[in-house]
Amino acid sequence: MSEDTLKALAHPSRAAQNLPATRVTSARPETVGPQSHLVPLLMKRLTSPLIRIADQVALTVALFLTLLSFSFAQGTPFQHFLQMRISMRNLCVEIGLLMAWRFLFWMSGIHQARLNPSFLSFVWKVPVTAIFCVAIVLPLLHYSDLHPDLVTAALIFWFFASTLMLFTRVVVYTYEDRIRPAFRRRRTILICGTGVRARILATQLRTHPDFRYQLIGFIDSKPQPDCSMIGPVLGGVPDLENILMRLPVDEVIVALPIKSHFAEIEDIVTVCGRAGIQTQYSLELFTSEIAKNQTVDPVDGSRVVVEMVHVDHRIVLKSTLDRIGATLGLIALAPLFLLIGLVIKLTSKGPVFFVQQRFGLAKRKFGMIKFRTMIVDAEAKQAELEHLNENSGPTFKIKSDPRVTPFGVFLRRSSLDELPQLINVVKGDMSLVGPRPLPSRDVDRFSEAWLMRRFSVKPGMTGLWQVSGRSNMDFDNSIKLDLRYIDKWSLGLDIKIMLRTFAAVARGRGAY
Repeated sequence: MSEDTLKALAHPSRAAQNLPATRVTSARPETVGPQSHLVPLLMKRLTSPLIRIADQVALTVALFLTLLSFSFAQGTPFQHFLQMRISMRNLCVEIGLLMAWRFLFWMSGIHQARLNPSFLSFVWKVPVTAIFCVAIVLPLLHYSDLHPDLVTAALIFWFFASTLMLFTRVVVYTYEDRIRPAFRRRRTILICGTGVRARILATQLRTHPDFRYQLIGFIDSKPQPDCSMIGPVLGGVPDLENILMRLPVDEVIVALPIKSHFAEIEDIVTVCGRAGIQTQYSLELFTSEIAKNQTVDPVDGSRVVVEMVHVDHRIVLKSTLDRIGATLGLIALAPLFLLIGLVIKLTSKGPVFFVQQRFGLAKRKFGMIKFRTMIVDAEAKQAELEHLNENSGPTFKIKSDPRVTPFGVFLRRSSLDELPQLINVVKGDMSLVGPRPLPSRDVDRFSEAWLMRRFSVKPGMTGLWQVSGRSNMDFDNSIKLDLRYIDKWSLGLDIKIMLRTFAAVARGRGAY
């Protein structure tokens, strides 16, 4: 994500200030039909199952060419190289490589259309993924009989791998676009409906990868005139049974609005069942403006799951990186923890750590750990200071809070008091980046349901609004930035927020 994009997220325009409520509407025409057009057809061709096989072959060939090049450099004749026997050990190594490469493909999302919104994302992910594939191959090259120079070997393998993977995409795309359509099976279809949904569907079916659909016409009790340019209207829904008896129909596709034509759709399915004709209708009965994806329940396929947050392998990667990073941070900062703890004990009475109940993922409570910066009975005295609250909305903040200890002022301005939350990250209660966890006092004052959406992801040690103003930002804008982070989340955005966090902490603005 570019710096301009991050700035746009951190400082949204006036037109974007209104938060979208979760509005449920009928399915949009663009998402209807036997082939989903939520992503361009180009993206679908670049995620063909053939690509997955071709990438594995490309990497294997790249490894072979790398070994061959070093064999030639060392003066080994080509026929001797080919006569090298394939041992069981080498076969197991190759199987292990294929599995490791497949795992890297899954983690990078290089074969998933939903995670690649543009052609450019498919292009740049190839050389980047090849870099990680190099890291897996290098130890094997080091212990091989050829003993190649590792830097040179890495560059050669990366070049061959990137070139061949890009080339296979050109080959597979050409096959999907030019060759495969010539072998599509012919099917005649009848579309129930003549509205915008039906017309878009009729157009989309012309490029279906598996079938050469031939539209014989529409049926609709109240036909729309615009469909006559695409195909004839053969009658109304009551005429369906007679039409199926007279004409050769392989498939009936329902493209009627669910809400206003439920009874008619039920009749269509019943008639097609009697006639033994295959029927298709959309599972996407409803959609939401904030939905990230729609999937079919994997157990029995009878329910559509509307995902309101990003749910894919990147979440696993984010959680793994969170725990690794937090663990390394705790080890590296152990001396600093001891020093801060010692100063806290010497300058004020009470424990070193302060544990407060906060709301986390799915509004579940957990104990958030901080270095103690206030006097021991600070929470009990908060009610007496409510009239001094300087924040709008339900949150509570005072610049010169009388409960803060002298050393606590330093800890807060330097943000060192937040470091023990690395323990929460290791435990899985928090993430390194995400909306800040709020205490019960603040959450109990939420008055609208859309505010609850910030609990749909793990809370973080830092977030978008922390690098955009911290405590100087009012409640409404901080919530808007939290929700924008949820909607626009990516691993790249997390990295940019982490980098900007160091700068924000160094400046110390808005920390109190």
